[in-house]
Amino acid sequence: MKLELSQSLQQQQILAPQMILSMDILLLSSLDLEQRVRQEFAENPALEIVERERTPSDAAREVERRSDEPSFSRLESFRDPSSSWTEGPRRRSYSESDAKHEALQNTEGKPPGLRDYLTQQVHLRGLSERVAEASEEIINNLDHRGYLLCSVDELRETLSSEFDPETFEAAFAAVRDLDPAGVGAENLQDCLLLQLERDAQDYSLEREIILRHLQDLGQNKLPKIARDIGRSVEEIKEAVEIISCLDPFPGRHLESEPTIYIRPDVWVDVVDGEIEVRVDAGNLPELQVSDACRNLLKAHRGNREITDFVRKKIESAQWLIQAIHQRQRTLHDIAVAVAEFQREFMIHGPEHLKALKMQTIADMVRVHLSTISRAIKGKHMQTPHGLFEMRYFFTGGVENEDGEVESRRNVCRMIEELVEAEDKSKPLSDSALTRLLKERGLQIARRTVTKYREQQGIPSSRLRKTY
Repeated sequence: MKLELSQSLQQQQILAPQMILSMDILLLSSLDLEQRVRQEFAENPALEIVERERTPSDAAREVERRSDEPSFSRLESFRDPSSSWTEGPRRRSYSESDAKHEALQNTEGKPPGLRDYLTQQVHLRGLSERVAEASEEIINNLDHRGYLLCSVDELRETLSSEFDPETFEAAFAAVRDLDPAGVGAENLQDCLLLQLERDAQDYSLEREIILRHLQDLGQNKLPKIARDIGRSVEEIKEAVEIISCLDPFPGRHLESEPTIYIRPDVWVDVVDGEIEVRVDAGNLPELQVSDACRNLLKAHRGNREITDFVRKKIESAQWLIQAIHQRQRTLHDIAVAVAEFQREFMIHGPEHLKALKMQTIADMVRVHLSTISRAIKGKHMQTPHGLFEMRYFFTGGVENEDGEVESRRNVCRMIEELVEAEDKSKPLSDSALTRLLKERGLQIARRTVTKYREQQGIPSSRLRKTY
């Protein structure tokens, strides 16, 4: 072994900070971009919002503000981590409006979930203190469906150190008597039986089907159930209708999630047969580099510490502004290419959607394939026929007899139409669906039909059959 110095020549691809920032900005949706801009504006004193319309009173207030709070004081607050905005020469009073605070105040709170709903009922039942405590412990061991997370024996053993057997049994019965009916069940079978017990009518046949033939019922084997029980198929069908009215997951309706609102990133309109595309700017402010920071940089040329700090802030602001402009241009070019390629969709509707690959749009826009993938991720397009995720327009397809490629979504739509029009007593098998699609000019394999059918959530022919 020996030590020596050597030279080597190699090539490496290193992403510049500007490129990394551009890729990050390109990934953001309109709402996320607005939030990013607000964050950057709060952290970078070199960023300034361009006010499009200003009244004389606004200008006077701005001059007064600048005289009270020098530009350098804002920069100093960024340099000194121990300082805060409230320590400056001008303190904001509590009565001043705070848009962010008001937004938080007006935000809808999280709706009460299943456990909260059940616990409220326990407190209104007039139970003893110990039984109520045990009931809350049992409620805490329910999943989002309302089922027990473990068996009753395991739960009884876990709580045996805190509650005696009589208290546990009373609490367990109280929980299973709460609304919605079926909560506190061990499994699907127990859940359905609990719901039948709430009704005073005689459901002996339904109970027998649930207890002995639940698996056959899931496979739609009604004739087999009728033979085993010794009843007619019509009687089994009536019992199955009653069972189908029961809720297999009683707790899921109370585990609601907040509504997610989507704002389109791209708008497409058809005016006199011409397609118009615009990228949503929304509440995105117009940014520029602060003149005060530029002047400050000139005024303190001799102070390297200040000039280095200000220069970095100015460069960061410039990079952000350029990245936003590049994002808007790239997204606009991609949206125009997609809208032109899917012209028939934009004019006539979803049934005219064409098969489209990302590489096709990448060649049209003359960018890399990865740029297309980043640009459309999480973005939505408002069209004359509704709001669609931009990835919706990129779909594979099946070649028809004319040599053209039919989009996968249109093939799925054809399968749905054939299933809806079928004779339910003799449902179409996947082989029959394949044959009918070939009669329409689509060269498609049976396994592909099966895959598309399952993706659309359509059961097999055996499960679709009615007796």
